[in-house]
Amino acid sequence: LGIIVDLSHTSDRTALQALSTSRAPVIWSHSSAREVWDVPRNVPNDILSRIGTTEDKRDAVVMVNFAPYFVAADGEATVEKVADHVEMIARVAGKKHVGIGSDFDGIESTPVGLEDVSKYPNLFAVLIKRGWSATDLAGLAGANFLRVFKAVERVSKQMKEENVPPSMALYSKRPDLPVPREEL
Repeated sequence: LGIIVDLSHTSDRTALQALSTSRAPVIWSHSSAREVWDVPRNVPNDILSRIGTTEDKRDAVVMVNFAPYFVAADGEATVEKVADHVEMIARVAGKKHVGIGSDFDGIESTPVGLEDVSKYPNLFAVLIKRGWSATDLAGLAGANFLRVFKAVERVSKQMKEENVPPSMALYSKRPDLPVPREEL
């Protein structure tokens, strides 16, 4: 179908299942690094280590969330702490697998120095001081996501050419979904 699987808001177990099942790359549209700030929504290193482009890994982008409660302890969320999340994801998964997922449309407060999109240069300045190149920053700013998006489209086209139908299976443990006819 060409749908990008978004693993933000999923459990670690679900994320691992998606990484091992999906033929296409996946994303975390607004999650951060659990190693930096230990909240369940952030992605742990054991999952980050399964991201990559080698045969034993799945291509993905983890797009860093700016919600202060996903960044640091109360009152400690800053642009530098957000940069810590970016760098942790880059260290474990690689710089080609990190992006910006701010969540500005869903958060009520922001880290100091990242109050709105006009402050993105603050994040880039911190990362430049930490050794990030223009190419690395272009990836963070959107090129990494675009690579994944194009790869998802390629997999969709491939699966259509192979006549692989979309799965219409329903998760049997959801009591709010209708029972499939074949189970009646």
